[in-house]
Amino acid sequence: MYSDKLIFICTALAVSTAPAFCQRPESRGPIRSLIEAASVNNQELASLRTRSLEAKGLRRQAGVKPPLSLEAGLASGRPLGTVGEEVYSAGVTRTLETGGKRSRRVDLAEVRVAQVEVEYLERLRQLAFEIKVRYADALGEARRLQIFDEILAGNRRALDLTRARVAQGDAAQLEQTLLEVELGRIEAQRAATVGRYESAIADLHRLVGLPADQVVQIGQTFPTGPGTRELNSLKTEANSLRPDLRLAHLVEQLGDAELRLVEAEGRPDVSVSARYSKSNSQFDDQYGTTASGSRVLLRDRDDILAITVSIPILTKNRNLGNVEAAQARILGAKQRTRYLEGAIPMEVESAWQRWTAAQKTIAILDTAVLPQAQKNLDVVQQSYQLGQLRLLDVLSEQRRFLDTRFSAVESQSEAAKSFAELERAVGGEIQ
Repeated sequence: MYSDKLIFICTALAVSTAPAFCQRPESRGPIRSLIEAASVNNQELASLRTRSLEAKGLRRQAGVKPPLSLEAGLASGRPLGTVGEEVYSAGVTRTLETGGKRSRRVDLAEVRVAQVEVEYLERLRQLAFEIKVRYADALGEARRLQIFDEILAGNRRALDLTRARVAQGDAAQLEQTLLEVELGRIEAQRAATVGRYESAIADLHRLVGLPADQVVQIGQTFPTGPGTRELNSLKTEANSLRPDLRLAHLVEQLGDAELRLVEAEGRPDVSVSARYSKSNSQFDDQYGTTASGSRVLLRDRDDILAITVSIPILTKNRNLGNVEAAQARILGAKQRTRYLEGAIPMEVESAWQRWTAAQKTIAILDTAVLPQAQKNLDVVQQSYQLGQLRLLDVLSEQRRFLDTRFSAVESQSEAAKSFAELERAVGGEIQ
């Protein structure tokens, strides 16, 4: 009987001898591939690239000068019964912008082009973080599924052996029932894990912009941490890499450019016109004689050239509201910049502390908890073989050991997520 128990234990708990999940160096190729694919396929990023084209078009348009205005006219008294009165005219008008309005518009458009480009980098930073987190979720659930499959395979073999023993009267019916319940419990947990895994994969499809039928490649191990990098160097690097900080500086520049343009628009433009007119007039009942002595009605023909300069009269308060609004935007942008300059180092340190804590958790589980849990299970297993413990005791210890293994996977997933958070706080991939 004890030999049968030994066979059962070795079969049911074959998974318990599997090594703890240790962190091994791995190329971050799968994650890089997903991020590169997202930069091409993600439609939100595509819309930002389109906005960049729009901003460049507006920059080109900002440098266009006001057009010339051509005018032609005809005035005649015939419709009102005044025969002989006619005026023909043609003119051209040019608006001369003052205060450097055109150069101010171009400067503003240049800043907006840079702003849109940095907005693209900022969204890519956030998208890369989301991809890394969901990748870690998917990999963690995949590792759990592997463990569940090992458990289920061993428990199914154990259940088959126990049924055979019960049929021969060599084991109690309770042992079979306990194994059936345990098997059902594990299958239910596996089904929930499958759901979480498929959800993570679906999110990766959405974030990357891949079709639903395309397979997402998931690696075998989690990404490693920042290696020998120091916290202070990462803080310094973040101040130069973070797109949102660069964006805040650009918003300041945008406010300055808007203020200069608004002030320039408060100055009146000058319109210069040149007009040529030709008028024909006929005097009723007024006659003269030609060189040959014939009587003819007197007529008058005049050619006139007129030059006109037009300057609108603007009050001092005409553009005051726009100036105040631009000044408020500049102040808000400076406040945002100061906030980020203080918050970014704190974000880096917070992510660093989270990653450090996750690494400590991994070390404790791998060096102390998992080996001791394995020894505890071995002791319970041997006691069961000697008839000193029940099957229920063995199953309970197995659950604790498996929970510990799942905790090790969770700690690896947490380390990967905290490392992704650290990279997001720094603003780029940490080598």
